[in-house]
Amino acid sequence: MKKVFVSALAIGLFATACKKKEEPTTPEDTTPQNQMPTTYNFSPADYSGQTDRLDMLTELSAEMKKANDGNQVDSTVLLNMFANTNSPFSDANLNASTKQLKNKCYNNVGAKDVAYFEYLLKRQGQISANAGNTWSAGNAGVATSGTKKYFLDEYGAEYTQIVEKGLMGAVFYYQIAETYTRDSKIGNAVDNTTSDPVQGTDMEHHWDEAFGYWGVPTDFSSTNNSGGRFHGKYSTKGDAVGLNTSTKVMNQFIKGRYGISTNDYTMRDEAAVQVRKEYEMILVTTAIHYLNSAKANFADDALRCHALSEAYGFIFSLAYNSDKKISTTDLSTTMGYLETTAGPTSIPDFVSITVADINNAIDLLSSTYELDAVKTSL
Repeated sequence: MKKVFVSALAIGLFATACKKKEEPTTPEDTTPQNQMPTTYNFSPADYSGQTDRLDMLTELSAEMKKANDGNQVDSTVLLNMFANTNSPFSDANLNASTKQLKNKCYNNVGAKDVAYFEYLLKRQGQISANAGNTWSAGNAGVATSGTKKYFLDEYGAEYTQIVEKGLMGAVFYYQIAETYTRDSKIGNAVDNTTSDPVQGTDMEHHWDEAFGYWGVPTDFSSTNNSGGRFHGKYSTKGDAVGLNTSTKVMNQFIKGRYGISTNDYTMRDEAAVQVRKEYEMILVTTAIHYLNSAKANFADDALRCHALSEAYGFIFSLAYNSDKKISTTDLSTTMGYLETTAGPTSIPDFVSITVADINNAIDLLSSTYELDAVKTSL
């Protein structure tokens, strides 16, 4: 009887087990948990300080552009905007902000630094006394092309563009590449446990600050690339030739933040490397774009000098990433095609430059970054 009872019990348990296996799985059982988002909508997240600095550069650039309309610019005001001293901004919130561009700007040997930008800001004030004059080679003034007007120095350099594009590199890119995606800000020793209701953990906040310097909406991508500011706006140059620059940079920013929030530090470290790599492509594709523009408009002094000034700022910005793909020697050679003299206060020469010089700069950049197939389309 015992054997019969045990056998019956075993059959009953087997039937029950089979019945459980045959029960339909609920939707909750198949829903992925902690799935990586497709946009940068993390919460909490705060990068208001970076937004302030983007706004400051917007006002600084606008102040410099007043020379385009024949007005002399006050170099003291420009320097105050750079350092956020003496309430120089039209936006009272910026004057009240503790943020500034100067103290986040690259300030070391080996690349254009704080002293270089202060030199250009001072010189803009000095030579803009000639803003009422028509530009000619050797004489500062305003060069025109149709309705477009640009204030140039005696060598054809447009300081407004060099300063704007240069500070995008020396502040925004430099802080991303050398500060906020490095161990000092996101390494394992950085607190990722204590969460502030506005900023999140220290590690999360530092990564968000890196993202803030890009200047894009949280849903930015190669197929939705409007609304970007500064480097965000120029991400589209790579998108236009199928490089999907916007999506690649955004995906890595999302991946890194997700890795931090889920304590996956391998994911975080992989994303940090890729952010620096993909962001570098924004600079080089845009530099080639403007070199192509200068070549296409070579006979037009205003358009040539304007495009070369923008290209120049993007090119020397490549120096602000110690992991840069281009060697220091090749970068110096590329800049040499546009400069008259070497050194921290060197002035580019867009008067005596030749088409061959521009082609040499394009070819060196495109070969280094494996862009030969698209260089003429950028």
